[in-house]
Amino acid sequence: MKLDVYINQALVGTLEQVEVNRYVFSYQGGVASSQMVSLLMPVRTESWIHAALHPVFQVSLPEGALRQLLAKKFAKHFDYFGDMELLSVVGAHLVGRIRLVPHGSTPSVQSPCEDLQALLKGSSKEIVARFLEEHAATSGVSGGFPKFLAKSPIAGTPEQRKNTLVFDHWIIKFNDDDHPHLILNEFFGLGVAKNMGLPVPDFQLSADANRLAIRRFDVLAPGINLAFEDMCAMLALNAGDKFAGSVEKIIKKIMEFCPLDQRKDALEQFYAHYVTCMAIRNGDAHLKNFGFVYSSSSDVRLSPVFDMLSMSVYAPRAQDGDALDAPALSFGGAKRWFTSKNLQELADRCFIAPKFQAATSARLVSALLRVSREVLAQTTSHPSFTATAQRMLALWACGCKIHSGDAAHQLNSLATSLDKTA
Repeated sequence: MKLDVYINQALVGTLEQVEVNRYVFSYQGGVASSQMVSLLMPVRTESWIHAALHPVFQVSLPEGALRQLLAKKFAKHFDYFGDMELLSVVGAHLVGRIRLVPHGSTPSVQSPCEDLQALLKGSSKEIVARFLEEHAATSGVSGGFPKFLAKSPIAGTPEQRKNTLVFDHWIIKFNDDDHPHLILNEFFGLGVAKNMGLPVPDFQLSADANRLAIRRFDVLAPGINLAFEDMCAMLALNAGDKFAGSVEKIIKKIMEFCPLDQRKDALEQFYAHYVTCMAIRNGDAHLKNFGFVYSSSSDVRLSPVFDMLSMSVYAPRAQDGDALDAPALSFGGAKRWFTSKNLQELADRCFIAPKFQAATSARLVSALLRVSREVLAQTTSHPSFTATAQRMLALWACGCKIHSGDAAHQLNSLATSLDKTA
């Protein structure tokens, strides 16, 4: 199978699977250096050959339920339904600026337009069933939990909407049967990150707390997106190897690809981001949850926080009240929750000044305490959330100890109060 590869609306090359274990990407002549498909694959005359699908083309490959539905719906049109066939279906609608279409075709800019409030107010089951049945082919987004891409008209008068034809682009996430209150979990995780001062896209929770809409950070204008590469692709790993990385390797990539004038900000952002992951016990903070956004090799920045939740809520409980779980990434050769020593080691590796380190801990403590009050309020609106909320706050208390013993005690007291009603 052969696919044409576009950067936004410009044809830049072709991708072809010539053998079972031989994938070939070739740039066409005259492509500008800024239109590279990957920071690891600059424009050149020689083809880029890989034994599996090039990692950059795996960044937005659908996973889980969405991939299963796509296979069920489209596999009958192919002799074999692998990654290339999947890209031929969803490749014109991926996160980032890469577009892939069957050879000789052109990417369509058309995608389903839905009213955001309708997506957040209707029945979750009905919306999922309808959207995935009608629009699954326009949702090139990775992740193991249910989600799809959508766009919604920007609010304004009918005349303003008529004249602009501008849309907000969203990722719509849904609850998962195997992880109770996953959406509320992520809503509060993003809330902690936002209160920390980390860059977080706009996000909205549905009234029934079963859906979460997150505004896409890669979309600049109709047909014009920023490039996005997750750290799995940056380490030249297949998407299935997202748990095989380390914190040190991410830092190395920041040092290698972020321009000198943007490097300090990137290191500080990563430090604060990862410290937050440790504090809320985000055991699912793997390589695909960190990445770069860029328009060229001279403008490479860390992406905003787009996936943040206390995943260890769903792990068994340890005797000390923490989770019998481990971080997705190793640090110092081991996968473990941070101690004060680890916190300092991360600060040293990221060249974090003591003043910024102290300020980060202070912001984190403030964010945890502030959002914890919102967690309590949500248990009143959704009593079934109480047990999950109690466990979440207990884990936040465990993660907060290295930043503030007093704040950890307050969080633990809140968790205990909920434990009596769970």
